Amino acid sequence: PMSDHFPNASLIRRFAAMLYDSFLIVALWMISTTLIVAFLTEGDEVNGAPYQIFLYVEVAAFYIYFWHFKGQTLGMQVWKIRAVTERDELLTIDECIIRFLCATLSVVSMGLGFLWIFFNQERLAWHDLASRTRVVYLGKNPYRSEEQP
Repeated sequence: PMSDHFPNASLIRRFAAMLYDSFLIVALWMISTTLIVAFLTEGDEVNGAPYQIFLYVEVAAFYIYFWHFKGQTLGMQVWKIRAVTERDELLTIDECIIRFLCATLSVVSMGLGFLWIFFNQERLAWHDLASRTRVVYLGKNPYRSEEQP
C-alpha cells in the first residue's frame, strides 16, 4: 500500500521538472560530445547507433544517480517533487533501472505511459507502477532554506 504521507505529484509538476532537467541533459550531451569529437574522432562528426546508445546511457546514468542517491533530479528539487518507494524511501539501483527503462516506454509510446496518470486513481504512470515507486509533491516549503526565521 502506498503511504499517504505526501500526495502524488501532478503531471504538470512532473513535466516541468523534466523540462528543467532536459536543459541540464542537453548541456551534459554538449560537453560529452565535445570531448568525444576533440579526443576520439580528431574533429570528425559523431553519429550512428553506438553514439545514440552512449547518449541514452548518459541520460540513464543521470536519472539513476539522482533518484538513487538523492530521490530528486535538480528539476525535481525546483518543482518540489521526489521519487520514492512504496515505503517512502530512496529507490534502490534496481528500482531506478526498472523505472528508467519503463519511463522510456512511457515516452516512446507518444506519452501514453504518462497520460496513464489521468486513468489511474492514485495518479501513477506506467513506470511508477512497473517499478513500484511514485513521485510525490513535498509541499510548499519542504527545504530548510525556505523556512522563515
